[in-house]
Amino acid sequence: MKLCIIGHPVSHSLSPAIYGRFFERMRIDATYEAVDILPDEFAEKIASVVQDFHGFNVTIPFKEKVIAYVVSQVEPPLSAVNCVFEGMGYNTDWVGFGKPLLERSIEEPVMVIGAGGAARAVIFFLRKAGVKRIELLNRTLSRAEKIKEEFEMPGRFEVGVFPIESIREVASRSMSIVNASSLGMNGEETGITSKELDGKSLVYDLIYWKTPLIELSYNCGVETVLDGRQMLLHQALENLRIWGLPSGKVFEKAFWEVMQ
Repeated sequence: MKLCIIGHPVSHSLSPAIYGRFFERMRIDATYEAVDILPDEFAEKIASVVQDFHGFNVTIPFKEKVIAYVVSQVEPPLSAVNCVFEGMGYNTDWVGFGKPLLERSIEEPVMVIGAGGAARAVIFFLRKAGVKRIELLNRTLSRAEKIKEEFEMPGRFEVGVFPIESIREVASRSMSIVNASSLGMNGEETGITSKELDGKSLVYDLIYWKTPLIELSYNCGVETVLDGRQMLLHQALENLRIWGLPSGKVFEKAFWEVMQ
């Protein structure tokens, strides 16, 4: 079986090492590679990826764009695909994001940073989990407004939209913070300080290495601090299920060996 991950940039992805180690341990006849596609070459190259690979994962910035090239099995209004198998598109991000939260209460208000495919998965889960309102921040307000328009259910689930410049103000009145953007990926600060993190119930940063936000959250004694490794693990287990491959403890062991 030929598998891969597509995105740009994608060289930082640890997925090839994780799946490769697992396939070797289990003696599964499968390969997994990283395929970097420039955004302006996406339309030209995606057809060959769909044809040449049995399955693949999709990361930034193609989770929404890829829908036009697969048969989407994604429940609206998610509108983002991150896992493809034999031409069918699925979203395992919302499952991966939500699994670590199933045994935890999500205290409101909830602030979500970002308005891309990962943010859609986060918001999709939060709405399913019974959260009544989120505060959504993004650099491009029109993208956040689009999510508000598609996800909001008046009286049941409300979405407040704010510019990224309001991050400290919104963070200070939130109990839970989720970073679903690339902010912090290159070591940059979010703008949130220890003052805003005081007394927070949850900080969940989807980037899967220690970001300044994660480190600051630990230092400030935030009750629950999660990074993207938890999401990546549960998302990967769901990928394997869709691809018809075994998973279980052997995969988890291989995953943590690579990630730690």
